[in-house]
Amino acid sequence: MKESYTTFLRHIGSTTYKVKVYFNDEGKETMEDKILRMIRNEVLETDGECGIMALPQMSRQSERSA
Repeated sequence: MKESYTTFLRHIGSTTYKVKVYFNDEGKETMEDKILRMIRNEVLETDGECGIMALPQMSRQSERSA
């Protein structure tokens, strides 16, 4: 199997993450297919319990809605 990879930095809050992403050059699955498969597998593993909120938990009105 022939693999290649790319590395990038992602800043989240005050933490910087160095991310290395591997690609299988001979792979048949698209990135979209892979993400959808991962989401489906997560739903099956958790019996569909997602913890969805009934109402938005906002203490003040969004600035975008003003």
